[in-house]
Amino acid sequence: MQVVFGDLRHAVDDVILRHQVTREEMTAVLDWLTSAADAGELALLRVFFFKTVLKGTEGAPYAHPEADGASHWEMRGSAYRPGAPVLHSPAVLPMRPDEPGEPLVVSGTVRTTTGEPLPGAVLEIWQIDANNVYSGIDTSDFLPLNIPNDSTGVPEHNLRATVVADGEGRYEFRTVMPGVETLGLAGDGPLGGLLDALRFEGKRPLHVHAAVTADGCLPLTTQIYFDGDPLVDSAVEGAIPAGAVRTTTRHDDCRTLTHDFVLRPDQRP
Repeated sequence: MQVVFGDLRHAVDDVILRHQVTREEMTAVLDWLTSAADAGELALLRVFFFKTVLKGTEGAPYAHPEADGASHWEMRGSAYRPGAPVLHSPAVLPMRPDEPGEPLVVSGTVRTTTGEPLPGAVLEIWQIDANNVYSGIDTSDFLPLNIPNDSTGVPEHNLRATVVADGEGRYEFRTVMPGVETLGLAGDGPLGGLLDALRFEGKRPLHVHAAVTADGCLPLTTQIYFDGDPLVDSAVEGAIPAGAVRTTTRHDDCRTLTHDFVLRPDQRP
């Protein structure tokens, strides 16, 4: 604990000295923290740093993806639910007959960092729908964040599937463009004021979740993001890796997107 506090103290000191923070500015920060605590919002500050904490623990096996071209790691999040229907590629995610949203086809290959395809790789896919609702969960699943999510009337596994890649590691699934996931931080309180000052939208960029496993490789949890989405550059939880942002191609009846999932071989004893 002393080592961690010492490093934290050094980092804060460095910020103070580098930006010449004044006594008045430091007092204003402490006053804001007090007001956030009084408003019961202090625990919500985790949204700024929680992903970073998990990167150093759960995400450690996929640290420094620039070293070998591995896919970037992302936290699984509260919207994940196990047990989605198993479908073989090419697949259509479970959806309602009149599912709202622009059709989207995602395809690519699951391979290792050394280029070998991974036959039979398993991709758990889940996403929010065009009405900004995740199936199978409600607002209470996101606590302490107050993220609105009324899934009443939405099928339990809507836009959720476990997709099995083919014998050459190729996969394809049809879905719809995802809606917007809010973080439930907007409002007139101290935290809402901070987001306004930082020019953060309080929303997550458009994304599709994926948890990918294959024999002989380290399991990967990641997300696909979309080029042209302005929220990519103002994500509350931190910068989105450029390699995770994909370009879609518009066709008459859908958009298409190509994305390879690159897994690291499991070299643990």
